[in-house]
Amino acid sequence: MVKFITSFILIFFLCINEVLANNQYSFAAPNLDVESYALMDSRTGSIISGKNIDKRVEPASLTKIATLYLVFKSLESNYISENDFVVVSKKAWKMIGSRMFLEVGEKVQVKDLIQGVIVQSGNDASVVLAEHIAGGEEFFVTMLNKLSQDIGLKNTHFKNVTGLPDEDHFTSARDLATLSKILIEDFPEQYKRFSQKEYTYNSITQPNRNRLLRTYDLVDGIKTGHTNSAGFCLAASAELNNTRFITVIFGADSSKNRFQYSKILFKFGFRNFITERYFKKNEIIAKQRIWNGEDKYVEIGFNKDIFVTLLKNNDQKINPKINLISNIIAPIKINQKLGTVDFIKDNQVIATENIYSLKRIEEGNYYRKLYDFIVKFFREN
Repeated sequence: MVKFITSFILIFFLCINEVLANNQYSFAAPNLDVESYALMDSRTGSIISGKNIDKRVEPASLTKIATLYLVFKSLESNYISENDFVVVSKKAWKMIGSRMFLEVGEKVQVKDLIQGVIVQSGNDASVVLAEHIAGGEEFFVTMLNKLSQDIGLKNTHFKNVTGLPDEDHFTSARDLATLSKILIEDFPEQYKRFSQKEYTYNSITQPNRNRLLRTYDLVDGIKTGHTNSAGFCLAASAELNNTRFITVIFGADSSKNRFQYSKILFKFGFRNFITERYFKKNEIIAKQRIWNGEDKYVEIGFNKDIFVTLLKNNDQKINPKINLISNIIAPIKINQKLGTVDFIKDNQVIATENIYSLKRIEEGNYYRKLYDFIVKFFREN
């Protein structure tokens, strides 16, 4: 059988962490005095600079990014409401570390608890939300670890919802950047909450611990963390001209330095890289012959916008190649996976994206099937 295969080559500029490691460019990646760090293009997921990005480290209060993700998920599914009133348990009231200063037995709305977690990094508020959603912190932690598996975090495991130290509670710079990326993508409206600079509850006003919100205009989130064992940690995100970067810092020696290091990474990213959209969602990039369908061909494309990270003023060549499934039999569902696109650099695949059918094709009638049977017979013999 003759396969109908469409392939194409695009030439574009791209830089990822592997390129930097090979010293192919005239500038060096930042050298930061931290346990680990990552600079990620939020739209492509490319790590363009990093140190010990897969090393397991203590996340401290950056744990609350995962906690908030599940809170937003529960709101999205209408399992809970922002207007729900939740009773503060004794366990939540007794939490050590950063707090919202809730009182035991007090009834607090979910929307206030969310701001208490984001702005005030409230351990008490985190536990109240976990208890409201899962009935207890332990059950919520099970949900956190399920989330970690579902989104592909390979070096992350949770033991609590707050980030208090535990030897079996860890993450990595890559995983935390990925988690931040997914939260921003999945809950763009909720993400706007992270830009709030201060919050008042029970007549106590606390500033957002993310100082970059007040000192670096491009930053709009997301979370700080600190314990004596973890050092000073930070996940931050900034956007300029449709390019968004995420920085993750673990183990800085001071609060001042974690913010300074994050600024260094953002400036490095925006100075040297840009994000551009190369394929639009539902754009037709190929057609494939199908059999036994109402139509002879199915249109194929991406079910989302495809972005690439471009290195400014460089002509690094990448060859994307379409790999289509042959012998496709109708019926075909919309968004049915029909192949992949491999992005190839130096004869190595550095990224792969799935491609899908862009419309539904029903099974053809008797005469269409007979026609296709005859065509296939003579092509194969």
